[in-house]
Amino acid sequence: METNQMLIEYEKMLRRQEMAENTIKSYVGTAKRFLSTYEAINRNNILAYKEHLISNYKPATVNNRILALNHFLHYLRKDTLKLKTMKVQQKLYLDNVISNTDYRKLIRNLKKDGKKKWYMIVRTMVCTGARIGEIIAFQAEDVYAGYIELYAKGSKLRRIYFPEMLQAELIGWLEEDQRKEGPLFLNKNGVTISANGIATMFKKFALQYHIDPKVMHPHAFRHRFALNFLSRKPNDIVLLADILGHSNINTTRIYTRRTAQEQYRIINAVVDW
Repeated sequence: METNQMLIEYEKMLRRQEMAENTIKSYVGTAKRFLSTYEAINRNNILAYKEHLISNYKPATVNNRILALNHFLHYLRKDTLKLKTMKVQQKLYLDNVISNTDYRKLIRNLKKDGKKKWYMIVRTMVCTGARIGEIIAFQAEDVYAGYIELYAKGSKLRRIYFPEMLQAELIGWLEEDQRKEGPLFLNKNGVTISANGIATMFKKFALQYHIDPKVMHPHAFRHRFALNFLSRKPNDIVLLADILGHSNINTTRIYTRRTAQEQYRIINAVVDW
């Protein structure tokens, strides 16, 4: 089968399996990159591809690409060529998590500078724990209802709540804009804002408000929600897993660890010998 047609058929199969859009993009993109680099799908080329990944990417990215390629190999019925993923030592701390201090500094400055939409985006992230792909799917009607139901990873139906305090802020903002329906967060052209658009603006705010750019990414605010939740409800990790939409509670357990900054602060406070 000709390469382009093979990729088209592969993408059709992924869509029939109702895979998430980002997963489809990753799987097809990986297959396309491999096929554009190597003439044949054989053991030598597969191993060469793995060496290329290890030399150029972080372990987490390497493993994601390997899993994507393995899925493509399974589709081609070439399971004997599947690669083993890299063993990655789990970190004993959280990194790239925005602190409560920087979070409050950010929303204070956004409000002071009249950036109400961005204030509401950040507040919504920290108060719901939603993923960026879920945030941009929120509708005004969902705010008035107090919750939204979305299909998360693995086609699992997940309910995301708007806490009353956040709901009141959002409704006040919507009423100011005279909006009762449609996408909650719009870009300057009046259409649904994109995940890339949000990420780009966060980097600009990091420079503008003197916040470490490493913690100014959309997922950092989901981390902040999880850490704040466990600080109030330390014994409810199962509930947190449900709220975050984690299918494996081990994914949620990382939030029982301290951030790198917190560990450093504790060490400095404790070590006096």
